Amino acid sequence: MYKSETVIDLLGKEWGLILNGEERPSADGNYFDLFSPANGEHIARVAAASSADVNQAVSTAKKGFQEWSQLTAYDRLKIINKATEYTRKQADRIGYLMALEQGKPFNQSKGEVISSCDTIDYYAAEGVRIEGYSNPTEKNGLTSWVTYSPVGVCALITPWNYPVSLLSWKLGPALATGCSVVVKPTQVTPLSPTAFCKALIEGGIPAGVIQVLNGGGRSVGEALVNHPDVAKVAMTGSTATGKRLMEVFGPKLKKISLELGGHCPAIVCADADLDNAAKMIAYKGFRNQGQSCSSVNRVYAHSSIKDELIQKLKKIAEGMSIGDGVSDGAVDLGPMCTAGGLQTVLDHVKDAVDKGAVLVTGGKRPEGEAFAKGNYITPVILDKANKSMRVMNEETFGPVVPFDTFDTLDEAIAKANDTHYGLVSYLFTRDLKTMMQVSEKLEAGTVCVTTVRSIPTTPLTKAGKKAATEWNYPVTPCTNT
Repeated sequence: MYKSETVIDLLGKEWGLILNGEERPSADGNYFDLFSPANGEHIARVAAASSADVNQAVSTAKKGFQEWSQLTAYDRLKIINKATEYTRKQADRIGYLMALEQGKPFNQSKGEVISSCDTIDYYAAEGVRIEGYSNPTEKNGLTSWVTYSPVGVCALITPWNYPVSLLSWKLGPALATGCSVVVKPTQVTPLSPTAFCKALIEGGIPAGVIQVLNGGGRSVGEALVNHPDVAKVAMTGSTATGKRLMEVFGPKLKKISLELGGHCPAIVCADADLDNAAKMIAYKGFRNQGQSCSSVNRVYAHSSIKDELIQKLKKIAEGMSIGDGVSDGAVDLGPMCTAGGLQTVLDHVKDAVDKGAVLVTGGKRPEGEAFAKGNYITPVILDKANKSMRVMNEETFGPVVPFDTFDTLDEAIAKANDTHYGLVSYLFTRDLKTMMQVSEKLEAGTVCVTTVRSIPTTPLTKAGKKAATEWNYPVTPCTNT
């Protein structure tokens, strides 16, 4: 059904693991199949790693670390910049792979690949600026010195919603500081991160520095994080998975960085620029079909402006184009990535309506034969939502924006903080005093004021509170002191 020669050439292939720079089948010959979220058709067969492959990958990465870590940060910077320059030239191919397996429209997928190269370049430049320090001691003639060294082999476990971007946040600091990595993409979207890593290797990253293992999280992922030669794990995933990793890594005193779930509130004050608020909420609530841990999951709007804001958001939502982002890369929204994710959205919306919420718009499959088989849904706006509803408590991970109201700032803050998540909060107001006071009281690692652009700010340390846990990826967590 696809006309692009690039896309046609990508379909139906077998994909191997990447071990020491070579693509090869798994040791036991097992594969798993991928299917399109847009039409249900078969995309590819992917090698499923075995325990023997895990051992080989870590062993190869350990050898690669010995050489990579001995280079100067300036030499690594040159190699990394050359590799990302090469990878940018592969952005069309990798972008189509992402659109095929994840459902994200091609233009957004390609943009993710390019921005991920920028992220890695940023960290490579930071690598030359890692500074130690010295302190005097209580004894004459003695000074203490603190320097940083790479930790060793890092296991990078990545999700399906931003399969290359969230890899780059982990890969960049590791490469910059001299660490080697074993990448474990999710089984849902293995192709684009595998192709991205392969391009970096072809562009000049030494073969021993990046290994890629695809397969199940329970089998491959747990074998990887339990391996004695893995010094650090960086993972983006569910809170439940993060808790399991902490249970495994805690007793072993190994380093770990986690980005887990979120249920992010947006507070819209009476004095807010409503056009801007509607635009920002639509972007963060509906883009990528709401499949982001930092999506706007619930809106608390001042009672005096709530109805007007909903109508502005409704106009934006109903104007969004939906389609197969492979054949039409310029659409706003593609299908949801998984059928299970779509069902969760439908369940949450039904639960909310059954408990008294008003369905303002959306929640249906678009009309037409082109949408008959894919995981498609129109963006959802719910009014009169309340705490009893699943959508106000659980991470829906879909294009659903429910509204509740407030009359005082204390009420808004209390409602926003009434969750065990603490990743990101959003605040819309024109008043500087309100910005400062409310931001300090919101229990979130990141607070965005009048904007939702929390993610592209690579230079900023990112952190979560409560069950969101740590999610910062500066260069120093990939080092030992």
